Amino acid sequence: MKYFPVIADTIFYAVCAFLLGFCILRYLGVSVPLAALDCILLALIVGTGVFFLERHSRRKKYLSAKQRAECDALLMHLSLSPPEQRAELLASALSKEGRETELDGSKLCVDGKAAELLFCMEPASADELARAIGRHGGDFILYCNQLSDAAENLLKRFPIEAVRGEEVYDLLKRTDSIPKELLGSAGAKKSHREKLRAVFRKSSARPFFLSGAMLLTMSLFTFFPAYYLITGSVLLLFSVVLRLLAPA
Repeated sequence: MKYFPVIADTIFYAVCAFLLGFCILRYLGVSVPLAALDCILLALIVGTGVFFLERHSRRKKYLSAKQRAECDALLMHLSLSPPEQRAELLASALSKEGRETELDGSKLCVDGKAAELLFCMEPASADELARAIGRHGGDFILYCNQLSDAAENLLKRFPIEAVRGEEVYDLLKRTDSIPKELLGSAGAKKSHREKLRAVFRKSSARPFFLSGAMLLTMSLFTFFPAYYLITGSVLLLFSVVLRLLAPA
């Protein structure tokens, strides 16, 4: 499942390239076999390029502006939540990932190792990390928002597995474990830009793609193909733009 989004994008862009190219070539009078062969080659080129670009960009794990805002809101929620609720939320998400978890109040063990939940508004200091090392003996899993430079240097001296803010967000996002109501964000008002982004999302590309594909297909059989070709092309290109630029 790791590369499923990459494969989905590859197929989407390849199909768009084939449909658009084939219908335009047929409108220009190119024979069916030659148009199909040219567009299959075009789809393969586009699909291959998208696959490698997408795989490379997903390795970097950059967050979009919306994801960054959601990540920040989640980390604030974890910082403000009681220790028991933090531990319960992480235990539930980790269990969905197939990890072995043991929960006793605010104490959490993951795969037989103690877990330290060091969520705070500011980057965790070296003193806070030192106290955690004193409690667990230097061999544990650390879940945190962010570490200060001094804490990062101290971390290198011990075999501690550190799971930082973006990785925690990614875990909860993958397992659909992000709470619907986050502490500290209930009173925040959405700007007009945020409301517009909520309407034009990546998932909105699907109806535009289907409508565009149907109109382009109709252009192959109607006596007046120009209208269907132009309208279908616009809708298909708009779905590509949404898929490419719109937030998830």
